[in-house]
Amino acid sequence: MPLSLNNDEKINPSMERRKDKVLYVNFIIRTFAYGFKRPVPEMVEYLDEYGGLQFLLDNYEYEHTQSEYHTHMALLEVCRNNGGWL
Repeated sequence: MPLSLNNDEKINPSMERRKDKVLYVNFIIRTFAYGFKRPVPEMVEYLDEYGGLQFLLDNYEYEHTQSEYHTHMALLEVCRNNGGWL
């Protein structure tokens, strides 16, 4: 049952959850790219190629409760284990 803010506006919890996930993944990708002084599009390709994006999506429930640093280190490990060079 959607939450009701007022009679005219309703929020679907699953849509809110997806929005939170997209915002979180976006934030992590941007901060990861900034840390390595790489353009965001290049970092998206890198993370996609070496399993980092799938890792973020599959582990969102845990990773979004961890620090930015922890998530960056986990991404590095996942990507290196899949042939990444960073």
